Amino acid sequence: MSTRVSPIHLVGRDDELKMLRELVARVSAGQGGVAWLEGEPGIGKSALIAAVLADAARVGCEVYRGAASELVSPVPLRAMVDALRVGPGAVDAVRAPLAALLRGEGVAELVTPRDVVAVLAEQVLVLVDRLCAAAPVVIVLDDLHWADDASLAVWSRLSAATAQLPLLAVAACRPVPRRQRMQALRQELVERGARLVQLDTLPQPRVTEMVADLVGAPPDDRLDATLRQAGGNPLYVRELVDALVLESRIRVDAGVAELVRTGGLPTSLPTAIGRRLGFLSEQARSVLRFAALFGPAFTVTDLVVITGRAATELVAVVDEAVTAGVLAESGDELVFRHGLIREALYEGIPASVRAALHRQAAQALARVGAPAERVAEHLLAMPGKADAWAVGWILEAASALTHRAPQVAAVLLRRAREGLPESDPRREHLDADLATALFLLGDNEQVEQVARPALTKTRDDAIAGRIAWTLGYGLMRMARLEQATEVVEQALTRQGLPPLWRARLHAMQAMSLAAAGAYLDRAQAAAAQAEAEGLRAGDSLAVGYALHIRAMLTSENQFDEAASLDLMDKALVVLGDRPDAVDLRLLVLGNRCVRLDNMGRPAEADQAIARALVLAEQAGPPPRLGGLRAQAASHDFYRGRWDEALAELQAADGLPLAVNLRPLLRGVRALIALHRDDRATAERQLQGVEDLSLSDGEVREHAGLLLGAWALAAEREGQLAVALSRLLATFGPAATWQSPQLRSDVWLVDVVRLALATGERSIATDATQASIALARRQPWSSMIASAQLCQGLLDADPAKVLDAADGMHRVGYPLSQARALEDAAELFAEGGDQPAARAAYRQAIALYTGLDATWDIIRADARLRRYGVRRGRSGPRRRPTAGWESLTPTETKIARFVADGQSNPDIAAALFLSRRTVEAHVSHILAKLNVHSRIGIAREAMRR
Repeated sequence: MSTRVSPIHLVGRDDELKMLRELVARVSAGQGGVAWLEGEPGIGKSALIAAVLADAARVGCEVYRGAASELVSPVPLRAMVDALRVGPGAVDAVRAPLAALLRGEGVAELVTPRDVVAVLAEQVLVLVDRLCAAAPVVIVLDDLHWADDASLAVWSRLSAATAQLPLLAVAACRPVPRRQRMQALRQELVERGARLVQLDTLPQPRVTEMVADLVGAPPDDRLDATLRQAGGNPLYVRELVDALVLESRIRVDAGVAELVRTGGLPTSLPTAIGRRLGFLSEQARSVLRFAALFGPAFTVTDLVVITGRAATELVAVVDEAVTAGVLAESGDELVFRHGLIREALYEGIPASVRAALHRQAAQALARVGAPAERVAEHLLAMPGKADAWAVGWILEAASALTHRAPQVAAVLLRRAREGLPESDPRREHLDADLATALFLLGDNEQVEQVARPALTKTRDDAIAGRIAWTLGYGLMRMARLEQATEVVEQALTRQGLPPLWRARLHAMQAMSLAAAGAYLDRAQAAAAQAEAEGLRAGDSLAVGYALHIRAMLTSENQFDEAASLDLMDKALVVLGDRPDAVDLRLLVLGNRCVRLDNMGRPAEADQAIARALVLAEQAGPPPRLGGLRAQAASHDFYRGRWDEALAELQAADGLPLAVNLRPLLRGVRALIALHRDDRATAERQLQGVEDLSLSDGEVREHAGLLLGAWALAAEREGQLAVALSRLLATFGPAATWQSPQLRSDVWLVDVVRLALATGERSIATDATQASIALARRQPWSSMIASAQLCQGLLDADPAKVLDAADGMHRVGYPLSQARALEDAAELFAEGGDQPAARAAYRQAIALYTGLDATWDIIRADARLRRYGVRRGRSGPRRRPTAGWESLTPTETKIARFVADGQSNPDIAAALFLSRRTVEAHVSHILAKLNVHSRIGIAREAMRR
């Protein structure tokens, strides 16, 4: 009796399937999870995933599955985008923004720091967030070992998001080889609680069961022994059995599957797969070789394009491949039943033929207008120099490709250059494009190596302007300001320089001169010239840079904040929403926040930093976003929004942050911990602070808050002289009393306090005089209030101190206001005015309570107790540390939005916050309410 192979259920994977089904049940109930599957090729990862996805779909989850590929991995986020079914033509509301980015819509010139990959990554995360708001989501990424670094980074963030989204993230990969980034990701996810599923080979009894499932009867001893060569690999077993059945070498007789004859069996899994392919017609194998060029998935349209055949001609071929178990349908696509089948087909093509087929594919895709990255994938697979057609295509597609995949663009541009002689006029265009790609990758040294000789050789003034701009920017990023100025000024001597580039290069000249700090008059003149020329040329970018430089010079050298703010507002209007001006707009918005803060307009400063964060998250370079989060955390600390500051710090985790900014983040964390009497956290943040190198100007510039916290730690231990010494170290020479980063309007007051407490009245007097001089030079509301407070403390005049407390209230600094009220209370008590002392004391305690400033309350109680002043049992109640009442006002608003089913991006838009800030708040809400999902938050909200 002959037999045939039947579909099978999973064999020997009961425990693994049970674990994954538990995760599916949890995600369908609103609680996310992460699973990491690993095992050798053919071990059953794909089959296990298929079973889990089928279960997920049955219980109402939306399922998404993608696979990375060795062929397409150079294109960032390709696997993620494909998994989420985002094609360039997607028009549905949740996918359209990402699709527009993929098409390159809204891309102007690539002339300023941008990280389009980071923008795409953020939009992928936003998309998943919104999909999770509609239904529980299960997303699988197979063959993760081939994924690009950007996809791995997104997978890390998605896995972290499962803590607050109904999202199950399942990754599958081979155990070896495992590159360092993969190993780090695996360790990170396991430490976060990911379920690790390590699939081993099947024991022989399970192999026997599998064979019985395949052919309908258990194997006899000969067949059982023959199949042992598969080593328990399920795919190998399946391929061996299929080969034997197709050759009619298995017979079922009396309920037993017998091996008819021995010998001639495939000796390896690849050989077995090759044998399966041998049963296909030559026409089918030919078409499948073309299909293998596209990676693990493709469409019939792809085959039509590359083969030139009509779709009707390909139907029979596709049917044959599906029937033979080579292909399977997956939505609108066809997929190879296993990656090893595609690999066998692909590797079976001779290398020279494979290169020719990739070229044919590239040309065919380009002809039908396929996205640049799809064409580029095939060109990358062709070794050596680019041929004439490829050079022409690369020149035409350079901008779009650099936008989507700058690393890929850089490789292809180099190949194109190698394919042209030095004398070819197209080479300088390629040089300019390559310098741009390297600039966007942040490889400033390589920018210089490519751009300098190109700038020297070119006779095209427009190309010279573009290259000089790129080179100058790269040199400035390496802090080589004089060389940047030299490059720009040399380019400006070209008589034929187009007006647009002349305006921009004058703007860059102003930037480099201003940054150097020694040529401010020249910088001012260059900025004015750039503005005038930019207006004549109609170039808003040049005008925007010029206005920005003028604004900074007006503030820092003329101390005219109002005029500076006016220039910044003009710059923002001029720049509008230009995609290539995002980094400049972020710079202006961040500086605008500082100006508004200085002018005593805290509400507007809040709006400015919020606007900057939202824009940076949506479209800004990650380093700029990291810097803005650091600025926002510092701003929120002074404004008394400490939970918001901590949320910003949490959102900054994982972002690329300049090393010199890290002390700033540690300082904010340490200060909040000290004020809240959290000694363990404060000690962690202050560890090693005594070894901080203050000779490094950039480190010193951002170390002020950390050093201020170090001083506060000594004060907390009663070591007032040590605290004063540490605080004085953050200021410059006594003659100037300038601190590079500490706000003089806040911290000079602490110098006066500590100096008076330790008997150093001369220091207190000098600091007070410095504060008064600063207020005269920079008559900002905060400076005036600080000077009043210093003078009041020096004179021991409680009325002056109380007036200064009112001034701190007006500028929105609750901690400074509370400390001034505490000082006033003690001075009133010293003078015997108990009612006034008690009133100021209670106001201070109310402010400290709102900040959860436990240590400040303890200190104030001790100071006033000496005078017999007590606040009694009445007074503000401290916020609980858990439960609904522990939520801050912002957290309460967010919890209500979560209960209404809003996604994090939608909540962020409603509250004018960044998505990651909302994400951090949701994390805090889950912890405070002791719930594990957004459904849990909704339940708690419904009880209120």
